[in-house]
Amino acid sequence: MSAKDRTPTTRLLALAALSIAAGLLALRAYDVFGSTSSESIGSPIERELTYLLEPITGSDRVRVTVSNTRPRQILVMVDGDVASDMRLLRSRVEDILVASIAFDTEADTLKLSQFPFARGVGAALTPLQIAELSGLGLLTLALLGLLLGRQSSRASEYSVSEPAPAPSATISRPAPRPLQMAQPDDEIRAAGTLAETKPNETANLVRGWLSYAED
Repeated sequence: MSAKDRTPTTRLLALAALSIAAGLLALRAYDVFGSTSSESIGSPIERELTYLLEPITGSDRVRVTVSNTRPRQILVMVDGDVASDMRLLRSRVEDILVASIAFDTEADTLKLSQFPFARGVGAALTPLQIAELSGLGLLTLALLGLLLGRQSSRASEYSVSEPAPAPSATISRPAPRPLQMAQPDDEIRAAGTLAETKPNETANLVRGWLSYAED
């Protein structure tokens, strides 16, 4: 397999791993934060009692169930270690029930239980959930960085480089032409002919010119 074939395959594998990691992160985040929602559920009276009891039990650490028949049966579950003596807590809960829904201590029934809630019931994240979400988040970021790094390196590898400047063409210069002597005019040609044919007269003539120039 050539390098060009391996590169797209690696990108597809990285993209698939990124999609899986991002999907797992979204799924676990929805599962964790959805299960730890502090929104009260149940009938309006159950939500009202939960809101009234949370100041003494703690936020999102109490669940209330009220029967629809009379005499009413009320179940109050509190998050925490199993307590052997719950008289003080029961007294405070009964006071709130009497003041809010006219609870009849003689006819109505109150069942109060305290035990650790199952995972996902409490509003706070556990260390295991924090570690799981952090690991999935880091894995997603690492795969995203790997994919972006490969794309940037691939782009730089195949980017069009600037063309190298073409070698400057040698300017052709015409070969120097031999200097042509200026053609003598008619008088010079005549003087040359005279010097060849009549050297004595030519010498006398030159001496006359020189004498004239000295005067």
